[in-house]
Amino acid sequence: MQIKEQELQHLKNPNLLAKETYWFLRRPESELESKGFGQILPILRRRLGLITSIAVVVTMATSVWTITRTQKYEGKFQLLVEPLKTSDSELLVLLSETLRQNVNEITRQNSTSMDYQALLEVLKSPKLIEPVVQELSNKYPEVNYDRLVGNDITGKLPTGRDGTLYITRITKGKDESRVVEVHYRDVNPQKVQVVLDRVSQAYRNYSIEQQQSNLSQGIKFVEKQIPKLRGRVNNLQGQLQIYQQRYGIFNPELQGEQLLKRLDEMKTSQQETSKKLIEARSLFASLQQQLGMGQSTAIAASAASESPQYQKILNDIREIDAKIAKNSTRFHDANPIMLNLREEREKLLPLLNAEAKRTLGSKSTTDNSQISLGTYQNSIRRELTQQLANTGNQIKTLEASLSNIQKNQVQLNKQIREYPVISRNYTNIQRELQVANDTLNQLLSKQEALRVDAAQQDVPWELIMPPTLPRDSSGNFVAVSPNKPRNAAIGALGGILAGIMVAFLLENLRNVVHDPEEAKRAAQLPLLGLIPFDKEFKKQWDNVPTQIGYSGKIEASHRQITDYIPRKRQELPHSLSQAFCSLYTRIQPILREASIRSLAITSATPGEGKTTVALNLAKIAAEAGQKVLLVDADFRRPQIHRLLGLGNTSGLTEVLSQGLDISDAIQRSPEDDNLFILTAGQVMPNPTKLFSSQRMQNLVERSQTHFDLVIYDTTNVLGVLDTNLLTHHLDGVLLVTGMGKIPRPTFQQVLEELKTSPVMTLGMVANTLEL
Repeated sequence: MQIKEQELQHLKNPNLLAKETYWFLRRPESELESKGFGQILPILRRRLGLITSIAVVVTMATSVWTITRTQKYEGKFQLLVEPLKTSDSELLVLLSETLRQNVNEITRQNSTSMDYQALLEVLKSPKLIEPVVQELSNKYPEVNYDRLVGNDITGKLPTGRDGTLYITRITKGKDESRVVEVHYRDVNPQKVQVVLDRVSQAYRNYSIEQQQSNLSQGIKFVEKQIPKLRGRVNNLQGQLQIYQQRYGIFNPELQGEQLLKRLDEMKTSQQETSKKLIEARSLFASLQQQLGMGQSTAIAASAASESPQYQKILNDIREIDAKIAKNSTRFHDANPIMLNLREEREKLLPLLNAEAKRTLGSKSTTDNSQISLGTYQNSIRRELTQQLANTGNQIKTLEASLSNIQKNQVQLNKQIREYPVISRNYTNIQRELQVANDTLNQLLSKQEALRVDAAQQDVPWELIMPPTLPRDSSGNFVAVSPNKPRNAAIGALGGILAGIMVAFLLENLRNVVHDPEEAKRAAQLPLLGLIPFDKEFKKQWDNVPTQIGYSGKIEASHRQITDYIPRKRQELPHSLSQAFCSLYTRIQPILREASIRSLAITSATPGEGKTTVALNLAKIAAEAGQKVLLVDADFRRPQIHRLLGLGNTSGLTEVLSQGLDISDAIQRSPEDDNLFILTAGQVMPNPTKLFSSQRMQNLVERSQTHFDLVIYDTTNVLGVLDTNLLTHHLDGVLLVTGMGKIPRPTFQQVLEELKTSPVMTLGMVANTLEL
């Protein structure tokens, strides 16, 4: 039964969750299952010798093949066939942008560009090459036109053919230069030099003979473009003047800011006017409610109150009305007094109307209004009436002002919406005019420069790289084929790749566990210890004589055998001593927390180092102060007595088979007083039944009573039942796995065996058995 890391704390007390120590932490399942590229480097390290050997063999084979090849030499020269200054190219681009035409359209009628495809054919033409062939035929009869230009039946030029001119145009990325490069390859370097010299001279002679007056063509081209450009400048100036006159634009950016500022000021004025209008309307409504009259009545009352004559007549009428009211209580209406009063009143009314017309003009009131007007003649009402009339006039003024602001705002918004288009067009015209003026000035300057250069002699094709063959520091010609450094590098790289492929192939064919992490992922057990590989210690171990059969006799004396193996832990190599100390440091808390007193050390197959682990673990535990009993329970291959130089006449076999008392069979280790040894004894032909006996159970119980820790060096798990029967009596199992020895299927099989065992598997120790 396997034990997971987190289960160890719960063996004695399930409430110890809060006391988990670092070695009980379980890794995430993704980490346990993922392999990644971590196994590649260990494989390369293990197979480094094989990879190196294959790489050396392949490199040497490639070098031998390279040395046996015929050396070939290659030379080249470069011609600048179309000199053109940078300023000329920039002028063409500027003209294209100014006149809004493609460069090809501008230069179509008078172009100085060259058809390079046609030029390459011309350079291969018989007119140029035949004279060269005739000149070379005296010294090199094998040279002929077809061979030199690469003509064959298919019409295609084979790559890298000897004795053939390769003419190409130099390119850099997508950009094609004005330089033509000519290559020639042959086994004779002197021949390569001579051929390239003759061909380069023939090309230069052709350029001198066929040269055209490029400067004259340039002058004609410039003179043809200047009138067009002047016409465009005049046209753009006319458009700019029209925009200035129609829209008044001189500084679009500043004027645009002014329009936005005016709009903001107009919005502010509109808000203030609206606020005043609302306040005036509120005041007007309040005054109307207090006075009970409309605006026209208030105006009339205000005007009448300011006329003295009108007020005098109105006061007389008011006195007569008072008398009529007073006498109406004493006299009836037909009384002469009452009639006289009413007659007097009627005479005053026409005078009042006449005065009202004089005072108010066309706004004179009727008789009923005259009566009502008399009620407004106290000072307070006159002031309120005057304020009502003024507020009404103010409302009309504010309404007219607001209406005017709204009309102006609509016109300004329309102008702002149209302004970006007008401004953009104006700016475009201004920019195009600037470009046209600049281009015109450059053309005029270029015209003068071309007229000066026209008197000078034209330059032929320039040989920017003369015919050259590679040479070393001593001046000797260097062959381009075969390329020894390149072939050696390719051979080395190919050898390394082949070695890596063979290494992975052998790794798959062998199919053993090499990496402790791989074993840990597969087992899902704690990796309690990693025993490193030590070459000297392994050499000493391999020299120990092995046991013959099951007789219990060995070929060498105890003294001879123990001379091979370190007797004390201090005599071990430092790396091994540290590894065993680390193992004890990790396993001791597990034993203490789980109350484990008996522990079986086993492995899947023989030779994985379980005896070495058991012996050194027991020694370290004894040095730590524990009383330790080391039991050699490997009846198939007992080794403890030989490694410690002890006798083996009586041991575990005699205790189990003959009933020998355990105290009579136990021996004290000569190295440590706390270490006791129970050897295997005289091994029986069929010892399996001894482990299932009652005496075995009694021995386990008694040993756990007298010792702090009992370690059993058992047989391997697979192939025999000894370990399976023995572990039924013990507290735990520690699995030792030999890295580089145990096949993966075997490792999986032993894990399945341990899963079915009732005893818990504490963890795993990885023993490195290879570099």
